[in-house]
Amino acid sequence: MDISVCPRCGSKNIYQGTIRDGVLTGYTTRYVCKDCDYQGMPIIFDSEKEYKKFLMGISRGKGSIDKIEKEKMRKEAKTFEHERPFGVTILAFIMIFDGIFAIYLYYLVASLHMNIWPWTYYIIVLLISAIVLPYGFLKGKGWAWTFGGILYVLSLPIGLIFLYYLTRSHVKAYFGKT
Repeated sequence: MDISVCPRCGSKNIYQGTIRDGVLTGYTTRYVCKDCDYQGMPIIFDSEKEYKKFLMGISRGKGSIDKIEKEKMRKEAKTFEHERPFGVTILAFIMIFDGIFAIYLYYLVASLHMNIWPWTYYIIVLLISAIVLPYGFLKGKGWAWTFGGILYVLSLPIGLIFLYYLTRSHVKAYFGKT
């Protein structure tokens, strides 16, 4: 009597993978565990006694394996936190330049003795977005990604380029929007 089990979790709930599991049937033979999503070859035991001995070994070493995996994931996450896409830095500086240009236009309109009140609210919003939003972009804040996306949607068609860049997977991952 052969017993096929998952080498990771020891479950008997393992089957030959299909295209739904990412396995190209006919080209590869890969088994999939329904309990832990392991993909690979199963361990085959001849007797129930060998299988129970294997389970005892998994249960003893499971705590140390979990600690090692958690530590590895924490290190990967920590190194990724410091990686800012270069395009995000460029977007932050474009927004700062846009704020400086807005101040220039505001004083230009004021110097021509034109009515500046209709422009005041626009300038205030632009200045806030030119100070607060670049800070959020450079720090990788999720709210900055959302607020920037809204601003770029409102500034179509030019903002479409920036909006496209914000939706790239590596940029979304930087902002924690996976």
